[in-house]
Amino acid sequence: MKSIFKAAMVVTIFSVITRLLGFVFRIFLSRKLGAVGLGLFQMASSVLGIFMTLVSSGIPLTTAKMVSVYETNNELKKRNQVVSSALVLGLSVAVFSSLLIFVLKHFWGIILADNRAVEILIILIPSIIFSAIYAVFRGALWGQNDYFSCGLTELLEQIIRFALTFIMLFKITDYFVAAKYSAIAFNLTCLASAIITIVIYFRRAKLNFKFGEYKHVIKSALPITGVRLANSMVQPLTTLIIPTMLIVAGYTQSEAVASFGVIMGMTFPMLFVPMSVVGSISMVLIPSISALKMKKDYATINQNITKSLEVSIFISMLFIPLYLSVGDLIGLVLYNNQLSGVLLQLAAVCVLPITLCNLTGSMLNALSLEIKSFVNYLFGSIVLFASLLIFTPLVGINSIIISFFLSMTLITLLNLRMIKKTVPDFKFNLINYTLRYSLIIIPSSLIGHFVSNICLHVFTNFFSGLIGGGLAIACTLILAKAFKLYDISTLLSLIKRKKKTN
Repeated sequence: MKSIFKAAMVVTIFSVITRLLGFVFRIFLSRKLGAVGLGLFQMASSVLGIFMTLVSSGIPLTTAKMVSVYETNNELKKRNQVVSSALVLGLSVAVFSSLLIFVLKHFWGIILADNRAVEILIILIPSIIFSAIYAVFRGALWGQNDYFSCGLTELLEQIIRFALTFIMLFKITDYFVAAKYSAIAFNLTCLASAIITIVIYFRRAKLNFKFGEYKHVIKSALPITGVRLANSMVQPLTTLIIPTMLIVAGYTQSEAVASFGVIMGMTFPMLFVPMSVVGSISMVLIPSISALKMKKDYATINQNITKSLEVSIFISMLFIPLYLSVGDLIGLVLYNNQLSGVLLQLAAVCVLPITLCNLTGSMLNALSLEIKSFVNYLFGSIVLFASLLIFTPLVGINSIIISFFLSMTLITLLNLRMIKKTVPDFKFNLINYTLRYSLIIIPSSLIGHFVSNICLHVFTNFFSGLIGGGLAIACTLILAKAFKLYDISTLLSLIKRKKKTN
C-alpha cells in the first residue's frame, strides 16, 4: 500500500502541473474561440472521442495489465509480444476509424447539424492514428511501472499543444478559423507525443511481432473498450439531444450552442480536477491489483481498494465546498464567463460521483471484471439519457448537471456492489462516509461564500475567491480532523516510512 501511494505521488505531481497548464490553455482557447467557437470545437471533439476511445482505452489498459504480469514473471518475450500485438491492433482500428469518419462525413453533418463542426472533425482525423501509437507505448510504460515517463510524456504533450496553439492563434480573430487551427495544433501534438513515447520505450525494450498474444489482447480489451465507447458515445448523443431540447425549451440555436459550449467546455472540466490525484491512484492500482490477483493476495487488494476510496472521497470533499462557495468567481476569473461559474456552483455535488465512478470502474478492470463494468455503465447511460429527455425542457442547461449526478451515482453504487461480491471481507459504507462529510461541507461552504462576498467590496474577483475558497477548504480540513473523518497524516506517514526503508 505504501508503494502504491508513493508511486501515486509521482504521478500526481506531474498530473497537477499538467492540469494547471491545461487550465491556462483552456482559458486561452475559450477566449480566442469564444462560446460559439468552443461549442463547435466541442461538437467535433465529441464525435472524434468515439474513435479515440477505440484506440486509446481498452488496448492500452490491457497492455498495461498484461505487461505488468509478464514483467512480474520475468517473461520478457511475451511482454514484447503483447506490445507488438497491441500496436498492430491499435493501428488497424485507427486506420479503419479514419476512413469511416471521412466516408461518412455527410452523416456527421446530419448528427452535428452544423457543417462547420464537420470541417473541424475532418481536420482532426490524423490525430487518431498518432494517438493509437502513443496509447500503446504509454500503456507499456505504465505496465512497467515507469510512472515518471508516463507523467513526463503527458506534461510534454500539454506544453507542446499550448505552445503550438498559442503560436497559431496569436493574431487570429475569427473564431471559426481559430477553431480549425486549434485542430491542426492538436494533430501535431499527438504526433510529437507518439514520437516521445516510442523513443522512451525502445531505450530498454523491443517489439516481437510473432503471433502469440493477439487473442489475449482482444479478449481483455473488448469489454474495456465497450465501457469507454459507451462513455464516449454520451458526448455526441448529448450534442444531438441537448441543443435540440434547449431549442424546444425556448433557446435560439446560437444560445443553445453557446450554452452547450460553456457547460461542456468550461464548467465540466473543473469537475474533473480531483481526477488529477484520484486518476493517479487509479493508474497505479490497475497493474498492482492485477499482479496481486494473480497471487490471490485478496487481503492486500482489500486494503488497497479501501484506502484508495478513503483518499478519493477526502480529496473530492475538499473541492465541493470550494466550488459551492466561490464557483461563480472561478468562472469569472478563469473564463470571464458568469454562466460557467454559476453552473459550477450548481454542479459541485457532481464531483464525488464523477470521481468515484472513474475510480471504481478502474478497480473492476483491474479485477478482470470488465464486462460487469460495461453492464453497470450501460445502466447509468440509460438513466443519463432518460433524465436529459425529462429535465431539459423543464430546467434547460441545468438538466446536464442533474442527469450526470444521477448517472454517475448509480454506476458508482453498482461498481461498489460488484467489488463487495468479488473481494472477500470487503466492507465500505459509502452512504455513511458521504453523510458525515456533508455535515461539515455545508457550514464550510456557507462561511467561504459569506467571506468572499464581503471581500468583493474591497478586493478583486481573484483575491475574493482566493480568500473565500481558501477559508472554505481550511474549515473543511479542520472539521474533518475534529470529527475524525480522515487524517491526512496517515497518508503522509505511509510515504515517510516508505522513504526510510529505501
